[in-house]
Amino acid sequence: MRFLLAALAAVLVCAMFPVPQASAQAGSPGQFDVTKVTPNVVEPSSPGEVVVSGILTNNGDEPITDIEGRIEAGDPPASEPQVQRYMREGPPSSHGPGFSDIPGRVEPGQRLPVQIRVPLDQLQISEPGVYPLLVNINGSADGRRRIADAQFMLPVTGLPGTPPAPPAAPTPTTMLVPIVDKPRLEREALPHGRAVLVDDQLSAELAPGGRLYDLVQAVIDGIPPGSSLGNSLCFAIDPDLLITAKAMQGGYQVRKPDGSLVEGIGSNAADLWLTKLRQAVSGRCVIPLPYADADVVALSRAGLPDLVKGALDGADLIAARDGLDTEPRDVLWPIEGALSGPLSADLPETALLDTRAVDIPPGSLSPVKLRGHDIAGVPIDPLLAGALDPKLDTVHQVTANSPDPGQGTVTAQNALGALTFRATQGFIGNSTSVMVPPRRWQMRADDLESLLSGMQKLADAHFIDPSPLPQPDPADLPEADLTYPVQASSSEIPRDVINRLAAQNYKVGDLARSSSPEFANPVPPGRVTTPLRNGLLHAVSSAWRDNPGAASYWVRRETKPINDVLGLVRIEEFPGRTTRTESDSPIPVTVVNDLPFNVGIVFHIPPIPGVTVHHDFGGQSATVPANGRRQFMLQADAQRSGQFTLDVRLTTEGGTRLGNPKRLLMESTNYGAMIPWLTGIAGAVLVLMSVRRIVKKVKDRRKRRASGDPADSGEESTVELSAVPDDARSNTTDGDRDQS
Repeated sequence: MRFLLAALAAVLVCAMFPVPQASAQAGSPGQFDVTKVTPNVVEPSSPGEVVVSGILTNNGDEPITDIEGRIEAGDPPASEPQVQRYMREGPPSSHGPGFSDIPGRVEPGQRLPVQIRVPLDQLQISEPGVYPLLVNINGSADGRRRIADAQFMLPVTGLPGTPPAPPAAPTPTTMLVPIVDKPRLEREALPHGRAVLVDDQLSAELAPGGRLYDLVQAVIDGIPPGSSLGNSLCFAIDPDLLITAKAMQGGYQVRKPDGSLVEGIGSNAADLWLTKLRQAVSGRCVIPLPYADADVVALSRAGLPDLVKGALDGADLIAARDGLDTEPRDVLWPIEGALSGPLSADLPETALLDTRAVDIPPGSLSPVKLRGHDIAGVPIDPLLAGALDPKLDTVHQVTANSPDPGQGTVTAQNALGALTFRATQGFIGNSTSVMVPPRRWQMRADDLESLLSGMQKLADAHFIDPSPLPQPDPADLPEADLTYPVQASSSEIPRDVINRLAAQNYKVGDLARSSSPEFANPVPPGRVTTPLRNGLLHAVSSAWRDNPGAASYWVRRETKPINDVLGLVRIEEFPGRTTRTESDSPIPVTVVNDLPFNVGIVFHIPPIPGVTVHHDFGGQSATVPANGRRQFMLQADAQRSGQFTLDVRLTTEGGTRLGNPKRLLMESTNYGAMIPWLTGIAGAVLVLMSVRRIVKKVKDRRKRRASGDPADSGEESTVELSAVPDDARSNTTDGDRDQS
């Protein structure tokens, strides 16, 4: 009895929670990539059938034969979680016509075009809604089984031949189009220099058929001028990509793995792409991403507000330097759609936020004011963002790189299905549905055109209302707290990488603070220092989230251009030796400045015994003119003669080293302060010798008196000196010596 009750309970559980229908069996040899769905949105004017085209690829070791396929449909989802689950797993149950033969045989590694047609009535689609479709392909490959499948959503705004049935109110909708790549620019072209890229892969991305070219061309082809849908698009552009493309346009070099440089081949592609981009965004919404899509949250949490401010200068770069014929809007789209306090006071007034990153009621998409800040938080629609992410994660990552672009058609269909559900059963009033794809969106041109054409059909049917990106006044909004997601924190750029980046950034800032324009030919120091700072931001790009090795590599790579620039201010080589003849003779030192602006310098010379060098110039830093040289006379006092080695080092006022230290040889031929000492010692020796002579004379006289010597009797001698032969005369000193 107990066994029967347990079995009955198991049956009931299975009935309550149906097991999802399996996709292609584990280890299936085939892969089916959907390339086109016709119609992508079923409307009253559509034909009465659905046609799915795709490519069947044999990834196994055996030929695939006896191929057949069919299209199945599931019941429309009734809730937002069901929509998300159906996009990931397909419907739990489905129905459709029987299998139809697909002619052909697919050898291992080969591909076969496939097209399957099915009437709508055979899919039991009888009313408007969103229907999950499953393409099921069977075949023989080491046994007969399901060899491939694909699932996606099919929106139906009205059955063919019936009057349209729009919702009571259309859903305001806007979509971001991210124009982002990973960092490629090793160094920007400095005055009289050329740009250097780490590779030449971007030339293919910008050329026809490349990812970035297709994104721009699809917008041009899919949304003609004057289309209402154009109001709903907002281009999120990375200024670093624009600067890189402009550098390529003017001619550039590419660093090879062995360190050598070769000419880049993408100048024409970059020129064409920039022209297309200007055409696509002209008169439309543009928001600047942080430079290199830098992780401004990680920089802010590390206490680097100057780098945060520099990263957010993108609006000025886009408007002033890249001529896109549009005024960028003051909106921030942070990485993962998440911010963490304390926030910088320089942040834009509007931020696009993931619903997990702000404390708002479940299901709400209404803007809020971030508590304690004058910033409006506009929620990203999680249903639409999940549909646009081909990974279809339950917890979507808006920065995730898209996988195989062959999933683009499925992505477009899922996005249209999710948008149709949002406009009907999932309608949310008093809000705009903001569609946000992955940052590095891999979308083929025809797939993006399909998405845009489907959105136009939904707009024409009054399901959606193409609307500009919201930018509400924070003063009019209710307040809400930020809630920084754990997964966003765990994938930040590591703190040790940011600390090393900060050390290099200090050098750049120190050079800028020590510099001033040359009046005759004014070149602002920022023309050199800003590209160096921007290069450092490459190391905290969102491209390196969860990849600390790449972030660390970019810090090392961007350190070399900084050192190269600092090395342009240096001490000129002096091959000879400085000979000094006076105790205070100056030492000539020539400093060369190859930078296009004046640079203030400070000399540093370690103390040397016997020599004192004065190089503080009255406590003021010395200035070297732009693109010039200047000789400085370092005053040195030598306390002794000999050879001395002086190690001379240059820095900025803040202590950042300029150029390499130089070793100067100095030879002094004067005694300096030792001369008085030597004179005194010599005088003392003479006095002692004189005293000794006197003492000896006195002793000699006493001896002669004691012996009766007449020379000491006091009588005058009768012997005249002139009578003494010359050769008998002796030196006085010798005569005073004691002969005993």
